[in-house]
Amino acid sequence: MKSMVSPIVFFDMDKTLIAGNSGVSFLHYSHRRGKASRWKVYKSLIHYFCYRFDLLNMDKAYRDSLRPLIGVREEELGQFCREWFEEEVRGLIYPEARDLVEKHMAEGETVAIISNATFYAVEPLGYHLGVPHILATQLEVQEGAFTGNYIPPLCFRNGKIFWAEKLVRALGAGFEESTFYTDSITDLPLLERVKYPRIVNPDPRLRLLARKRGWPVQDFLPLGKLKSLKK
Repeated sequence: MKSMVSPIVFFDMDKTLIAGNSGVSFLHYSHRRGKASRWKVYKSLIHYFCYRFDLLNMDKAYRDSLRPLIGVREEELGQFCREWFEEEVRGLIYPEARDLVEKHMAEGETVAIISNATFYAVEPLGYHLGVPHILATQLEVQEGAFTGNYIPPLCFRNGKIFWAEKLVRALGAGFEESTFYTDSITDLPLLERVKYPRIVNPDPRLRLLARKRGWPVQDFLPLGKLKSLKK
């Protein structure tokens, strides 16, 4: 018997919904606001390039990045992330990605953003796009302040399957008709779990794999480049 629950469409965030890496953008913004050192920005760039080639120890990098948050109030980070989104991220949304999100929702499908970024970094994007479900790395909070730890697993690699399955169970749905849009080879476990893998702006390894497996590949243009082509 066919399920009456609508199919779920998962979207990665970085290089899929937005141009660039949210972590690097956030550190640059934090530096300009006087909340991160220049060294921290350089380190984020190193981590990003290691991540793009699947060479990063994500657990170690994440724990290192969370140390400055120890004792910071949850509402303070939430407000900072909303300001960062409005000033830096909103203009990075791929028009094609926005159209896809709207198309899937118009067709009655359930849309979720799934990202290794923190929930606080992803939530403003989800709110702006009208996406009802945010699956992201959860940070530990005690008495309204961050402890410097995350709630395992990270929403990364096999951890994305964990959080995706949690949503699937909560909605009473399944992976039978689900779709996943992403750019990264690190998302291969979830790509292999869904019925419809969709590759967007892929890294070299994922592009090669997609070609071998016959997965559809799309390359989006940032808003600025898209406008210049239309002139």
